[in-house]
Amino acid sequence: MFNMKQVGRKIVALRKAQNMTQTELADKMNVSFQAVSNWERGNSMPDISKLPQLASLFGCSVDELLEEKSELLHSAMKDGLQEYVENNEVSREELEAAVPVLKPDQVEKIANSMLLKNGDNINIFYPYLDDDALREVAERKVKKGESIDDMLEYLEEDYLGELALLLYEQGRPVDSYYDYMEEDQLSELARRKVKKGESIDDMLEYLEEDYLGELALLLYEQGKSVNSFYEYMEEDQLGELARCKAKKGESIDDMLEYLEEDYIGELALLLYEQGKSVNSFYEYMEEDQLSELAKRKIKKGESVEDMLEYLDSDFIKDIVLELMS
Repeated sequence: MFNMKQVGRKIVALRKAQNMTQTELADKMNVSFQAVSNWERGNSMPDISKLPQLASLFGCSVDELLEEKSELLHSAMKDGLQEYVENNEVSREELEAAVPVLKPDQVEKIANSMLLKNGDNINIFYPYLDDDALREVAERKVKKGESIDDMLEYLEEDYLGELALLLYEQGRPVDSYYDYMEEDQLSELARRKVKKGESIDDMLEYLEEDYLGELALLLYEQGKSVNSFYEYMEEDQLGELARCKAKKGESIDDMLEYLEEDYIGELALLLYEQGKSVNSFYEYMEEDQLSELAKRKIKKGESVEDMLEYLDSDFIKDIVLELMS
């Protein structure tokens, strides 16, 4: 496999042997100064159409310039690339070496030829394949029971979603697909999983907040645990869920850190009047609502000692003065 850094050092050595500057070399090769600089730093390779010209300029062969012989590249330089690939077994190492040097249309020709031969071991070509070819490769791999995780970033989202739904119905894992699926297909997959009584905790970060909230309320009414949904839900839906739980006399302590402070204060005052314990609400309440709660407790002759660390110092001073009068 060609080493770009090594080829870059070779170009530097050959240029200096010709007593040429980078600018002079760029002018002779009809490329930019930056292109020559990138070659010499090993950041890129000269285009295949430039290799014979560059070798001739330095008085060496292409093989000497690249410090490696490649029949694949020689065939490409003679416009015999497709014929060579079709009639010869090309190693993965030779393919990987050639890709940085070949033109995009040449890479596509190799990819299509390799695909027609067996469709296997061509993952280095994924960025160069069109959507139809990628689908064909994916379908072959899926049919063989092989993973296509290494293809997901190259496949169309709509196709990926369809494939994920199909594989899910076949009992195959599809969690690696979530990042690449469209929202409506993610929602459909979640709906199917819920219908089968399966957890969707691993999907929550990918689903729309509004859809998640509706689903959480539905699952809660079915008696399912939804605490894992809280951090992904919208505020109004969290509030609705909290109201449902409070109405049933259930604790909402596990929701407090996700609810709006103003809403928590209103709910605390309501629950307090119903005789419910609300001390777990204190750290999430706003100052004016804490003060109102304290006033109501004092009016009923109840202690506010458990609230002191949360109350405003001026309010506490007023309470003390009032109690002393």
